[in-house]
Amino acid sequence: MFKYVTILFSLIFFSSTVFAADIFEYPAKAKDVAEKLPPLNSVECTFNQEKTFKNKTLKSGGNFQFIKDKGVIFETLYPVRSTSSYTSNQNKQINEVIKGIANKDYSFINKNFNLFYFEQGGSWTVALKPKEKSPAASQLESIIISGKTDIKKIDIKTLNGNNTSINFSCGI
Repeated sequence: MFKYVTILFSLIFFSSTVFAADIFEYPAKAKDVAEKLPPLNSVECTFNQEKTFKNKTLKSGGNFQFIKDKGVIFETLYPVRSTSSYTSNQNKQINEVIKGIANKDYSFINKNFNLFYFEQGGSWTVALKPKEKSPAASQLESIIISGKTDIKKIDIKTLNGNNTSINFSCGI
């Protein structure tokens, strides 16, 4: 019996892993994504982040604030204390993506990214790939955002092979 449970668990686990890799097989229109995504409200969470580059992984974590009409603030507590704010024109492109998804205003995203969407079992995934003439196309490969009622994970891949994975723990 244990053997069958293990096999079933493995199938479920690996099917969700395959799903994440296949998000780019589900092109979507911004209007459809806006209708399907749950409303994202301002929230305070903790986060854990892993940045991988040149065979090295740096781990960090801390506090995260999402302010719906302004953007996000990462307060890194380890390994080094710092604060990164994406709430002003200083980080305009990142801020436009964040505010666009949160406020379901996809004008900036439509202009600069191809959009992908998949939903299964109450969880959703949105992916962005820069359009060829977008300023982001020179550095960014993709952004994948997943969640349920709140954003749970963001994966960012750059063209130079660097990856950033951010996991959020909200409301716990």
